[in-house]
Amino acid sequence: MLGTLQSMEVAEEKAKLLDKFNQLELELFEAERQIVHCDAELGHKMNAMISEDSYRQIFVITPTYTRPTQLEELTLLAQALGHIPYLQWVVMETTKTNLVSEFLESTNLHVTHLDSGGELLLSERGVNKCNVLRNIALDHIAEKHSNSSGAVIFANLDRFYSSELFEKIRKTEKVGIFPTVFAKEQFTCKPLQFSEKVPTYPVNLGSVVFSNSALFNSGRRFPARVSDTEGISYLIEGVVSSADDITVISCDEQFVWFYQNILIK
Repeated sequence: MLGTLQSMEVAEEKAKLLDKFNQLELELFEAERQIVHCDAELGHKMNAMISEDSYRQIFVITPTYTRPTQLEELTLLAQALGHIPYLQWVVMETTKTNLVSEFLESTNLHVTHLDSGGELLLSERGVNKCNVLRNIALDHIAEKHSNSSGAVIFANLDRFYSSELFEKIRKTEKVGIFPTVFAKEQFTCKPLQFSEKVPTYPVNLGSVVFSNSALFNSGRRFPARVSDTEGISYLIEGVVSSADDITVISCDEQFVWFYQNILIK
């Protein structure tokens, strides 16, 4: 009799434990379902927050040549570019040098290092060699990244750049401008007016960003025998119908400083 009672109690306890186990299993299943739902909802929210513009590539074109401050200037620009996502730095030399190659390899940047490929135009008198090199870089980007949407900026080594600038230019639709401190070419806003009378769009080279698709669709490149400012104006003319099509990214915020080789003086 006693054994029968004990067996019944054990069976009853097992039944209770089994019920509790089943209940816990149901609760675990429900918790897992809610986690999956939350993960999906979070994914939708993150996708909504990260727009296509966030992935637009920025192409930074920099011609460089041998001079006493070359390595220091490359270092300063590399530091400004170092934490910018989806950015490619295209560095141009007439002939590749070990100094520049080794420096670029030491950075954590996505770098394309190009030379002139023996471009004969560089040996002619009156040629702006930097314009020729910039055109080679533009042709390379147009060929290798024809399906990429993004922005193109011409970053010379005689300018300081704030890292803040680059996220502001990523969404450029046609042409965007911003001031270069200490440059001769300045502008005022509302309405947009330029301090210089010529060329058509007298903007400093360091003050302009282009949508790469708008620039490449125009088919324009820098004329070889003009100044940087005349060249950049020629590119802008090919992209916009009037000054109304130019986006003023900033009128008074300071992101670029033109120091005219002050390190040598």
